[in-house]
Amino acid sequence: MSASPQNFEQPVGRAAPRKSILKRYAAYLHERFPLLSNALLIVSFFSSNQFLAQSLDRSKHPVRYDMWSGLGALTICCFFLHVRIFDDHKDYRHDCEFYPNRVLQRGIVTLTDLKWLLAIVLLIECIITFGCGMATWFAWSAALLFSLLMLREFFLGSWLRDRFLLYASLHMLLIPALTAVIWSFATRRYFWHAPAWYWLYSLVSYLLAFNWEVSRKIRVPQDERDGVDSYSARFGTYGAAWGSQMFRVVSTILVMLLAYHMDLSLRFYGILLLLLALCSIGFVQHLLAASSQTAKRLEIYAGIYILAFDALLSIELASRYGIRIDAPGSLVR
Repeated sequence: MSASPQNFEQPVGRAAPRKSILKRYAAYLHERFPLLSNALLIVSFFSSNQFLAQSLDRSKHPVRYDMWSGLGALTICCFFLHVRIFDDHKDYRHDCEFYPNRVLQRGIVTLTDLKWLLAIVLLIECIITFGCGMATWFAWSAALLFSLLMLREFFLGSWLRDRFLLYASLHMLLIPALTAVIWSFATRRYFWHAPAWYWLYSLVSYLLAFNWEVSRKIRVPQDERDGVDSYSARFGTYGAAWGSQMFRVVSTILVMLLAYHMDLSLRFYGILLLLLALCSIGFVQHLLAASSQTAKRLEIYAGIYILAFDALLSIELASRYGIRIDAPGSLVR
């Protein structure tokens, strides 16, 4: 499962003519990090955690968007991109064998190109978080350190890869690390000042991300590939689907506990349960007649659930406490 040892970056798929660096980066982003879909998910994720942090930190005050909201969302977007670049470096040899037609494997972009892109996004992250204050920069530094441990596979390598569920569980801890960054963006306070209820929603975000992670790696038996891990290969196509649904149900129950603590409206509970029911349609379809199409729909429903779930909490908190939009340049809480 490796590329040629003589030339680590030798294209292995159908080669393409070299284009300008911006067009090559655009091709890479289109394939590996679609900006529109990722931006929607990240803005929803950032808003729900930001509004929750503001509500818990200063109860009965309006939630707000300010300049740091936009810069914070940009930072989280850059962070997810740098993790994607880390993964493409870490998995390069494996992907050369199993995904030879990707833009990186075809040589449209090279690992060197990605290193330059990585340097740019890391610089953006560092400048923004430092500008927001030491609490935010410290939280970002901790998350960055964790992403570096992910890059090195926690120095456990093949041992961890043989334990697929543990491997994924450790990597998903990046989500709580990023909620710590959002807490500091929203409150300008160190993340250890966040109350238990904030960390409960951090756990919810972890479970939602795990729901999507499992859903996107569910296949029917005829679509499984030797050498390409999936949850369905480990737990069966139905077992993996049940696992994904379990993450969704547990996250829904936990956010209901949070809603009860914050005295959110009955409307929130109703819409939340309706959302769960609608996004469970794909799960039921897969159980009744598993196919390549129903397996793919599981990923789509999981993505919709994450986006709508976070958006629903953001809207409810804005409705409950009011919302304020501060003029650009407003730096005070």
